[in-house]
Amino acid sequence: MKQVVLASYASGNPKPSDFRVEDAPIPQPGEGEVLLRTLWLGLDPLIRFAIDEKRLSGVTQVHPGEVMYGPTVSAVVASNHPGYAVGDVVEDRTGWREYAVVAPDKADWRGPPRKLDPALAPVSTALGALGMPGQTAHACVIGIGRVAAGETVVISAAAGAVGSLAGQIARIRGARVVGIAGGPDKCRGLLGLGFDAAADYKAPDFAEQLAKALPEGADVFIDNVGGEVMLAVLPHLKRGARMPVCGFIAYYGMGMEGPGPDKLPGFFRAIMSKGLEIKGFGGFLVGGQQALDDIAGWIAEGRIRCPESVVEGLEAAPEAFAGVFSGNSHLGKLLVKVSG
Repeated sequence: MKQVVLASYASGNPKPSDFRVEDAPIPQPGEGEVLLRTLWLGLDPLIRFAIDEKRLSGVTQVHPGEVMYGPTVSAVVASNHPGYAVGDVVEDRTGWREYAVVAPDKADWRGPPRKLDPALAPVSTALGALGMPGQTAHACVIGIGRVAAGETVVISAAAGAVGSLAGQIARIRGARVVGIAGGPDKCRGLLGLGFDAAADYKAPDFAEQLAKALPEGADVFIDNVGGEVMLAVLPHLKRGARMPVCGFIAYYGMGMEGPGPDKLPGFFRAIMSKGLEIKGFGGFLVGGQQALDDIAGWIAEGRIRCPESVVEGLEAAPEAFAGVFSGNSHLGKLLVKVSG
């Protein structure tokens, strides 16, 4: 089989050369174990946390020579466990490889592989709308953002897996939704998903686009980015605005010694003067099963669409993952189709 290992710790934005594709023997399941064949691999931006030499955040760390960490949807091809049968499809975190052996009874805090119902939705959605990104989006809008009808919501990285879902959920709640994304194609994609307006942070007139889209300000700011985009949004937040923070991709790979000048004084001034309510969180710990049940119902009703951007073959994973941080035209969940 093929697998992707970390070739060297990342410095700043990851590069394709930070990874290496290797051949390895297909593992064999022992007592109580299950052999999985990877169908889909999810390229979550949060994987970036796992490849720093000095762990800055996150609970997982990958060292050079080790198989890359990541969420997968897989088919059971051999089983020595009574709870899993050949042909079952499961979601787990088995990494960037074509086959993996898991021991369900010895699973970590994330729990054993989650069995999927292919009749509910395409199984790839277990890595997007019906997985961690969906739980995160649900928590952003409902649990933490407490979005109400008639409010205005602005979302950074709105074309990503979390942002694109959060915008649709906010629309279901009766809010006006403004998405921020990079490039005209992504902005058009957001309008196609039902967003009321979109602003291109890469455009020279981004500030003017944002002001036009938020003439009366925003009640909720769902931030996946941080950095200059966050600073551009802050002046448009109403007093008492809520700000769920579920990502800060502008700062991934940086410790407290990030590039200057130090803009924290202005950030704290905005928090104080506007009475902002800011909360960071891990979505899969907050959204829970209720989020997945709600989203599954909205998908069945045709109220939510699940955009996916797919690259073919495990060998494509390093370049596609690096592209998450260096510019891309992806809309929705970024997936690698590993096998049919």
